[in-house]
Amino acid sequence: MKSPIPVELLEKYLNGSCTEEEIALIKQWYHSFDSHHDHISGVSEVEEQEIEQRIYNRITEKIEVDYTFAVTGRSRYASILRWTAAAAVAAIFVGGFYFINNSKISFAPAAQVAKAPVEQVDIINSSNQIYKAVLPDSSIIWLHPGGNIRYPKVFAANARIIAMYGEGFFEVTKNAKRPFIINGRTIITKVWGTSFLIRDNYRSRTADVSVITGKVSVSIKKNEQDNNFTTNLEQHELLLYPNQKATYLIDKHLLKASRMIKEPALKIWTQAKLSFDNKPLREIIPVLNATYGVHIQVKNERLNHFMLNADFEGFNLPDVLAALKKSINVNYELKDDNIIELN
Repeated sequence: MKSPIPVELLEKYLNGSCTEEEIALIKQWYHSFDSHHDHISGVSEVEEQEIEQRIYNRITEKIEVDYTFAVTGRSRYASILRWTAAAAVAAIFVGGFYFINNSKISFAPAAQVAKAPVEQVDIINSSNQIYKAVLPDSSIIWLHPGGNIRYPKVFAANARIIAMYGEGFFEVTKNAKRPFIINGRTIITKVWGTSFLIRDNYRSRTADVSVITGKVSVSIKKNEQDNNFTTNLEQHELLLYPNQKATYLIDKHLLKASRMIKEPALKIWTQAKLSFDNKPLREIIPVLNATYGVHIQVKNERLNHFMLNADFEGFNLPDVLAALKKSINVNYELKDDNIIELN
């Protein structure tokens, strides 16, 4: 494999500011990888989807954004299979994804661990953006900055158990025979196919679950090492339906339910019906602000002049931001709960 070309040149290529000579140099460097084995051609379809999803999220992000992708039970360094030229350049630049050995920790039931080691996947979002993770059962987690999740590469036959710390919005695939269980820092949430928001951060003295569709049950976690779960609904669990919220007051050891009247944090997950016909971004931003209850600030004035033809029907706000990143190479950062900075 040839020596990497300068970082600055790769950044220029991803930003679309290379000269013809520079583009030719990058293409020559890129095609030099065709004769080398890609080291992941033998991975499973689930692994390949995971890596592809990560490459997609990497293409237009700043290079210093750090996502960790770990599989317990084995250790290897993975080069990246090429899907597109831009994806390959970005992936090769960041050095691929690192597989580490972390077999001491498992969030599978104790009986399952006793039978055989369970390979786990870790995702840590240390960026300033919302990260979309697709699980083996096609469920989706939108992980907020500072959050992390851990789940098995293959779910058990009787349950889908994951661990999550931080804030994440879930869209869980329905499967009545395999309940979905989230092992949080302070609470346990059982799901039967629904969409909801969990906030269970290390720095907060509260944790909460807000349900949009379906139903979930919430219970207080006995201790941080308690990883044994029953898949049945128990008497001490709080059952929630759409537009209901459970809040756990950690200091008081109190779990209570309430009706959601206005929950600003949920508005960005609205699946809106928006379309724009040859409109500049400066006219689109106010519509997004009103629809999703946020305040989008444009740091770079030139972005306001981009003209867009866009159909955002069924998109939540993270979907819209991902589409903008892909179409006009715009980046974003979450500065606060409702402040988003475009640059």
